[in-house]
Amino acid sequence: MSSTAPIPLFRSLLREAKKMGDYNFRSFAVRRVKTGFALNKNLQGREAATAALNKGVQDLAMLRRQAALGQMYPSGHSVME
Repeated sequence: MSSTAPIPLFRSLLREAKKMGDYNFRSFAVRRVKTGFALNKNLQGREAATAALNKGVQDLAMLRRQAALGQMYPSGHSVME
């Protein structure tokens, strides 16, 4: 696993998080992506890094599903938007 593999994953996760329709879900997803990467910044060992990247790929798939569902069933705009 190269040291540059997390960067495209981080960008993809943020891009998908910003596609969420609801402000609260969108801000939670962006915050969760940033804190998840900050917590795993200093991982030691190849197995730990691979496990964290695999979890990130699973989270990306989940965010894509959630964004698609949000587009199919849009909600009204909140006061924050």
